[in-house]
Amino acid sequence: MRWDFTHLARRTPTVWHLVVSLLLWEFTLLSTPAHATPTDLFGFGARSPALAMGGVASSENAEAAHLNPARLALLRRKSILIGASGGRYRVGIDGETTPIEAVRSTMIGFVLPLGFGDVLEKRLVIGGAFYTPLGALLRGDVRFAEVPHWAVINRAHSLGLSVAMGIDMSGLVDGLAIGGGVSALATLVGDLRVQLDETNTFQSVVETQLLASFSPIVGVSFEEPIWMREHPSAPSRFGFGVVYRHELRSDMDLKVVVSDLPVRVPVLNLAGTIQYDPPQVAIEGFARPWPWVRLSAQLHARFWSAYPGPARATSSNSLAPPRVGFSDTLSPRIAMEVMSDVKALHIVFRTGYAFEASPAPPARLASPIGPDGQPLMGDDGPVPLRIIDNDRHLFGFGIGLIAHLSERERITFDLFGQLHWLPDRTHAIGRSQNAPPMVSYGSIWVGGWTSGIEF
Repeated sequence: MRWDFTHLARRTPTVWHLVVSLLLWEFTLLSTPAHATPTDLFGFGARSPALAMGGVASSENAEAAHLNPARLALLRRKSILIGASGGRYRVGIDGETTPIEAVRSTMIGFVLPLGFGDVLEKRLVIGGAFYTPLGALLRGDVRFAEVPHWAVINRAHSLGLSVAMGIDMSGLVDGLAIGGGVSALATLVGDLRVQLDETNTFQSVVETQLLASFSPIVGVSFEEPIWMREHPSAPSRFGFGVVYRHELRSDMDLKVVVSDLPVRVPVLNLAGTIQYDPPQVAIEGFARPWPWVRLSAQLHARFWSAYPGPARATSSNSLAPPRVGFSDTLSPRIAMEVMSDVKALHIVFRTGYAFEASPAPPARLASPIGPDGQPLMGDDGPVPLRIIDNDRHLFGFGIGLIAHLSERERITFDLFGQLHWLPDRTHAIGRSQNAPPMVSYGSIWVGGWTSGIEF
């Protein structure tokens, strides 16, 4: 990003430095710790993360509100789910560790079958999934284009929620369910006004609003109908699910107005996309070769080419950062669950693997964007664009315990762990102008638990 009034800095350095200091100070106050979309990085709950974020065709609790709303329709018990998760980043560039704040959060979910009669009996179920970071709700972490930053994986701290409804279509098409809902993130808008009062003292007034940005989710689920099973209480031997999640983004738009100074300062726009989930489609199928084993496979497409990039132009006449040039990705996932019963205790062992291809091209030289929206060449470009990201190999594992208290009541407890391995990636440019090409690498460890009661 380049400022379009560097001549002002040369002519009035004292005023300029004062203004910039005030802006950075206010911006720091507004940027309380939190990052972006953790459910797209690690999943929600404990079962799905253990399956490498699988479960679109087989989710069995409040996780369905995020994974596939259609799966809610197949849940017949009311339930409440609580949990917590935490993680640690160990990523670096050229042997130097990049500090990224550790992941710490709480999770709450619920499932509520609606007790309508007649044609709607046992058809409608609503559910919710709420993810809350510990410490803050929103953080504006928008870097200059030339500063190396992990724009994709540094999205692990944000308030997120999903509320959805599932509809059981049995009787019309046995085994079929459909569902829909919304996900939401916080968006920050407001004004920061800096001016001189009657005593020639600088004053600043901040007016901000934390708004909600909503995005729809729709899904379909089909599994073996009851009349095809060997026994009505036997589990489904096969099934599949499809879910579409629309673009979910959190933007920051903070306008800075400086007045009553000896020189004119243009309106500054501290703006950018802080949190972003691209439009995405996931297709998953499962099969039970034996009653105590469930295997699943998924293809997950993310349309990252719609990503506008983290930063915006600072004013109406300034240059914007180069286009990020993200690419669409396709992630395969495989998972397995092994079930075992010990008297009234049901034990499930889980594991999964996914390959998460990086949507970001290597750090490179690219042309900034002029006020007319066109790339600039010549003296104005190209400039360094150091967005750092790597492919990720995701390994999930976990265990679930289900204690049956009665025919309808039961208590669940689930543990999960994840390892994200980022193999070395060489970039086209270095960390500075004359440095050799950068090499990025790292790992992410995540773990957590959930506990629920169903009745």
